[in-house]
Amino acid sequence: MKKWKVAIVILAFGVILTACSSSQEEEEQREQTVPDLEIKVEDQDDTTEEKNSGETDSTEAAEEEEPGERREEIVVLDPGHSSVVAEGTEPLGPGSSEQKAADTLGTGGVSTGIPEYELTLTVSQKLKSELEDRGYTVVLTRDSNDVPMSCVQRATVASDADADAFVRIHANGIDDSSVQGAMTICITEQNPFYPELYPQSRALSDNIINELCKAAGCENDGVWETDSMSGNNWSEVPATIVEMGYMTNPEEDQLMASEEYQNKMVQGIANGIDVYFGY
Repeated sequence: MKKWKVAIVILAFGVILTACSSSQEEEEQREQTVPDLEIKVEDQDDTTEEKNSGETDSTEAAEEEEPGERREEIVVLDPGHSSVVAEGTEPLGPGSSEQKAADTLGTGGVSTGIPEYELTLTVSQKLKSELEDRGYTVVLTRDSNDVPMSCVQRATVASDADADAFVRIHANGIDDSSVQGAMTICITEQNPFYPELYPQSRALSDNIINELCKAAGCENDGVWETDSMSGNNWSEVPATIVEMGYMTNPEEDQLMASEEYQNKMVQGIANGIDVYFGY
């Protein structure tokens, strides 16, 4: 009887050991499984971080490519002259009894043979694009060479647009082929038509000629104040004429015909407009 009891006890003890061993093995298996799960989670987190990083980089790149903020100023550009000249005469200014030609053909390049009206339109179109890239609203008085426009009509475009600046693009000509340099032209302080516009027109002229000559490296002939320009006299907004250089000077004529120099002039004029508006 005792032998049976001993056998039963031994058998029971063996069962207990087997259960404990089985339980321990299962626990070890679970412990081995946990790191595998953790590794998978870490891989997923890394992928998410890389994705988020990629999205951030794309967003930053998109922000860098966005153009400058829209500015509230309106600039009217007037490419001087035209291949079809406006006929007749018109008053020098509002209410004036003095008459001037409505327009002229302008000058031409002694070396290149390029007419002034062609050069002024080319530069004006480039300047329009540059100013628009900087956020300005830009209006051209003409966008082709076969449109006749009088000086009064050109000024009316600027006045009707309520422009903040009326910039008239021209090139100079004179009998002496040695003369060179750039200048701007505005009304005088005693202008009989819109004298209240003198301070702004003078500031616009100063800023443009200084920045133009700085960018292009040309001779700075300063600002000529005169009330003999009907396009300036009729303008109800600040106005200036930009004489970019002399087409009657062989070297300056060739320079103004080159795309590289045109781009320099455009940058300079645009910089002058920026300075005038406080940018």
